[in-house]
Amino acid sequence: MREVAIDLWEIFAEQRNQVLRLDRWYKNRLDVGELPAVPRTKNENHVYLRDRASTGWARLVVGTVAQALYLDGMHTTGVRDNSPLWQIWQVNALDRGQVSAHRSALAHGMAYNFMRPVVSPMTGKTFVKIRSVSAKRATAVYADDADQHPMYTLEAVRQPNGSWHVIVNDDTTEWTFSLGVGDSPAQMEYVTDRPHGLSVPPCVRLACLSDLEGEVEGEIEPFIPVFGRIDQDTFDRLVVQRWGAHKVRFGSGIAKPKTDEERRAASVELREGELLIAEDPAARFGTLDATPLDGYIKARDADIRDLAAVTQTPPHHLLGQMANLSAEALAAAEASLMRKVDERKHFFGEGWEMTLRLAGLMSPQDAHRQAAMDFEAQVRWKDTESRSLNQVADALSKIAGGLGIPFEMLWERIPNWTAQDTEDAKALIEEQRA
Repeated sequence: MREVAIDLWEIFAEQRNQVLRLDRWYKNRLDVGELPAVPRTKNENHVYLRDRASTGWARLVVGTVAQALYLDGMHTTGVRDNSPLWQIWQVNALDRGQVSAHRSALAHGMAYNFMRPVVSPMTGKTFVKIRSVSAKRATAVYADDADQHPMYTLEAVRQPNGSWHVIVNDDTTEWTFSLGVGDSPAQMEYVTDRPHGLSVPPCVRLACLSDLEGEVEGEIEPFIPVFGRIDQDTFDRLVVQRWGAHKVRFGSGIAKPKTDEERRAASVELREGELLIAEDPAARFGTLDATPLDGYIKARDADIRDLAAVTQTPPHHLLGQMANLSAEALAAAEASLMRKVDERKHFFGEGWEMTLRLAGLMSPQDAHRQAAMDFEAQVRWKDTESRSLNQVADALSKIAGGLGIPFEMLWERIPNWTAQDTEDAKALIEEQRA
């Protein structure tokens, strides 16, 4: 197994380098080669402006999608209540954890969920711990691109002394290795192993978008050239704004002062009402016009609109231009974004369903293991689409009255309505009936 671990480390190291590059764009911590180009005759002022020209558009693009991805429950077949597997979700505090997992997967193209039974320090009972791990720290290898479960997984944990704790999973066993600081993969040493209790590695990949060849794609990598163009536009404008956006006063035909005393005497600070006088009749005074900034601003706005088009991000999210839009106009402006969000929900939804099923199979509770075999149970996403509450209420009232649909089925269509709201409403109704 050690040879497999060494091969996996090579794959992981290559993937990690690619992910670290995407992470720099996401966190706006670019290397010098990724920052805007500066003139050949650069000085410290050019470097100062270059370091401030990077705006961090990648985080905005990722955040716009991530803020529309919130899991709110998991329905069991034929039952309106949540599946018993949702208890595993709540125990692992994944209402919060899903945000980090989604943002990591959107930025890097993928993230990984690892499962392992642990003993709770508060209750002393065994439960399944679900850990979402960044692609900077883990990788998975599949026997076939169409497989749902990986053949091998690797997780690398950096130790305080700089060494690596390497955990490799196959279909039956969890293997642990160590890699010292500065050591080559060939120097990896075996530490221990233990069975994990499943017939597949206890890991699920959360892919942002995947093709038939198994290649994943996030919200940053395809658009790095556009991010770079916008940063270059910003830098060029800052340079012109610093040195060319002011009128320059000049005087010609005036003898240059020869001493410091003459230079101080000739130095004049123009104020309102001041008058420039030269004894030489050939002297001339005038101004040089400032360089217009309109072209630079329009070029930047054009590139931002390109970014909005290729990322399906509403332009008003990027340009900050929104003038009293109605709920219908806002929904129309965000229609393209919501179609992309729906596509991401299919990928992430399947990933979370597989995660909860594997966790259910590892759980010591019979109800969780039985629920894990319900392959028709599906996660429920919170409705984050922009709609008028009055419009939604009117539509739901007509649907309930005209089609005879039980109103309990329409609760989840109410904006910002949660699964807990449903449970509270049911309890209140039962209390009133009693």
